Amino acid sequence: MNISITIMIAFVIVCMYWAIKAGRGKNGNMEEWALGGRGMGAIITFFLLAGEFFTAFSLTGLVGLAYNSGIATLYIMTYISIGCVLGYFLLPKIRRYGKEHHLISQGDFFEKKYTSPFLGKLITIVGVVAIMPMIVMALKGLGLIVSVASYGAISSTTAIWIGSMIVVIYTLISGLHGSSRVALIKDVLTFGVLLFLGLYFPFHYHDGIGSMIKEVSEVKPQVLFFPDAGLSLVWFISSIVLMALGVYIWPHTFLSAFAAKSDKALRKNSILMPLYSLMQLFSCFVGFAAILTIPNLSGAESDLALIKLVFQTFDPWFVGLIGAAGLLASLVPCSVMLITIGSMITSNIYIPLKPNISARKQMNIARSFAIVAAIISLYLSLHSSGALVLLQLLSYNFIIQLFPSLIFSLMKKNFVTKQGAISGIVIGLSIALFSAATGTTVATLFPNLPSFILDINNGIYMLIINAIVTVIVSLVTQESTAESKSLKSEAI
Repeated sequence: MNISITIMIAFVIVCMYWAIKAGRGKNGNMEEWALGGRGMGAIITFFLLAGEFFTAFSLTGLVGLAYNSGIATLYIMTYISIGCVLGYFLLPKIRRYGKEHHLISQGDFFEKKYTSPFLGKLITIVGVVAIMPMIVMALKGLGLIVSVASYGAISSTTAIWIGSMIVVIYTLISGLHGSSRVALIKDVLTFGVLLFLGLYFPFHYHDGIGSMIKEVSEVKPQVLFFPDAGLSLVWFISSIVLMALGVYIWPHTFLSAFAAKSDKALRKNSILMPLYSLMQLFSCFVGFAAILTIPNLSGAESDLALIKLVFQTFDPWFVGLIGAAGLLASLVPCSVMLITIGSMITSNIYIPLKPNISARKQMNIARSFAIVAAIISLYLSLHSSGALVLLQLLSYNFIIQLFPSLIFSLMKKNFVTKQGAISGIVIGLSIALFSAATGTTVATLFPNLPSFILDINNGIYMLIINAIVTVIVSLVTQESTAESKSLKSEAI
């Protein structure tokens, strides 16, 4: 057994032990298993929320994106920072409402806000569809990193199988208690590795960051500028706006918000997270260093730029650290998302059908759904297809459709009706599905429009249409909704 595999196994054993120990004797009901008893402090909440943003993608896809597209990659760091401004105001409101009404899932939140069980089920379905591709990609990233870091001794398929079993075991036993503890180890290791490599490679190979960027400007200048069309400055800004609106609207983000001990814990996270997102900048530095040191990478090879640089620079023990970081960076998000799926389906679909089951039975049902989600994710990660690609394209455009209804629901006097919320979401989802399935965009419909219009992220147009439909349908149905409530009160 080589040293890199030994280091990865050692990290897994330590994390498994800590995760299981953290959840031992604390998971008597679904609120404990899925939300950690709503007692997560500022530090644990920070690493839990950070775990949703910083995955194995930071070690693979992000470096590859910097290698191919250069400064356009910085939209990720930018949108997270701007999104945290929204999170400062949104997350405490979501947490307080969840605690006041004993909510478990995002579906519960929308169902309660709009007094609509149907909306709760719709949100659950949308959430599951949006999350599943993220789990699959995390598992595929895990397989790639572990296989390469083990020098081929462990195949990608074997790594995915082992990773899936590990995440299912500690998720079932420890719930969110365990996931939050492993997130701490994962983030410290991942951030430490990227910080070190992002500084080491430029100074080791190119006499510093400034010299490196100057060399890049001579060899591949296009990565330091926005093109006039395509990934232009207009695309950059519109993508930042769209992504920033959706930073905290994912179902597992609601789970983390419900789990937080206090509003202060969430506000501290929103203040500190932009600093933490600087990790993305060091990924870009690694990508730039790779442009000069290992040129001519193409396609999927660019995703391995970081690990290839590490191979030719460091001993196998350091390669093992990279593998451990990638492994943990995949396991933590998978765990939280499996918990989210299990709790959402149980709370919003299963319990309404069988409302009188015990608290422990509810938790066990949620665990069962988490296992089913893990099995489906494992299958999809091993048998990728065109359908998976379609789901990946849909994920963000699906989940962002919840934004208008969420914002309106937090107003002191929400004029949006359940009919308006459902209509806006359904129309937005339909447009997103049609666009992904047919490739239809504003650019294909109106190719002669100026490039500054065509380059606007198409998700912006979908969101605007969603909001317009939500408002119009709400205004039309307000009177009938008010009459219905009046008749009910008279009957009582």
